[in-house]
Amino acid sequence: MFWTRMKVARRLRALNLPEPAPPYTAEAWCAAIARQRRRGIHVVARPLNAEAPSGFVYTGQVQDLVVLDDALAPMARTQTLLHEVAHLLLDHQVNVLHEDVDQEVEREAEIAADLLALRLARAAQQRTRPPQSSLWPMRGTGPGEGSGWLQRRQADWDLHMLWTTMRSAVPEICLDGPPDDGYEALSPLGARRARRHRQVVEIHDALRQLRPWYCMDVYLSAQERAQRNRLDAESVRTIAEAAGIAVALRRKIAGAHGDIEAPHAEACMDLPASLRPAAHRLARLSHAMRHSPLVTAEVAKWGSVVTGVRPAALIELRPQRAPELSRAA
Repeated sequence: MFWTRMKVARRLRALNLPEPAPPYTAEAWCAAIARQRRRGIHVVARPLNAEAPSGFVYTGQVQDLVVLDDALAPMARTQTLLHEVAHLLLDHQVNVLHEDVDQEVEREAEIAADLLALRLARAAQQRTRPPQSSLWPMRGTGPGEGSGWLQRRQADWDLHMLWTTMRSAVPEICLDGPPDDGYEALSPLGARRARRHRQVVEIHDALRQLRPWYCMDVYLSAQERAQRNRLDAESVRTIAEAAGIAVALRRKIAGAHGDIEAPHAEACMDLPASLRPAAHRLARLSHAMRHSPLVTAEVAKWGSVVTGVRPAALIELRPQRAPELSRAA
């Protein structure tokens, strides 16, 4: 995947795309790209069920049409739009119905979307970054200094654990490639922006795939339980969202019947549009899913939702306690 990424990056550089400009949105940048190509790109949002792709592109005679799922969270919408535009930029032969999908073509478009999204985010960050009073920050004030460093590494690990769980339960979200190359070669505790972006994107994709098994009653029940424990508003929301995702994961793995027309799993989640806040929110969800007794109680309460024989392959959302060693007499 490393060489594919390098090849796609070289092809994008050769296009000499216009630089992202205010308001630094994917729609605005795609409009600028369309003007450079002298061919319009019309973006529309439509309700799409879980079986449909999150977006697709149709090449017309005068302009290109990109259709997106209107239930996508802001960051997922940006990634999907850039993915479809990448098909146009890389001259792929796209198919509206996504029949006989060429996995190599989809992989190239997704890698290109990653590169474009990171370029867009970097431009917005440089625009809003406050001026530095000196060339070198004082010791203890940098991004890797001080007591906040350990919290950031813990958040990276929590995000990695949720990403790993989602990839195991929803393997169709994975960006295929050799396990020892590309994104997989990055350390899970590394602060590399590309890996964090890929993790957040794939978690977004997994949440969409979990839509048929998501139950709003679980969310409301967990919300009430957290409120009874007098948690703050942010913690109540995190517990409710974590419980809803945990039960949906167990239902899918157990083979429970899902409703493809169910509301989007992200409909009750206020996921941020930018990478760092989104990663932070998902890391909090991951930590709650694995460590909160309130989430564990909700999963146990809604165990009846999972019908049939309990499968051995269910994902354990909390680490198992190691058995105590028996003492010799």
